[in-house]
Amino acid sequence: MKTTVSALEKHFGALVRGLRIKKRFTQEGFADHLGIDRSYAGKIERGQVSVTLRTADVIAKGLGLKISELMTLLDKERGKSKDNPSV
Repeated sequence: MKTTVSALEKHFGALVRGLRIKKRFTQEGFADHLGIDRSYAGKIERGQVSVTLRTADVIAKGLGLKISELMTLLDKERGKSKDNPSV
């Protein structure tokens, strides 16, 4: 059964990409920093996969955040796009 990703994965990926860029990591450098494959990191950023809580925690720590902080940022980003449906 093929699963489709939702807007949640797309928002999460965009958030991770933006935070990675702010931290001045290349995608490859960030993937190495996290200990994940670069192609998987790309899929995360493009919203093509749904990450586990464990992976979300690894990403948060790699960005210098607590997982709760990362989820709060995600919630804020999702709220912004609800206010602006073109996003």
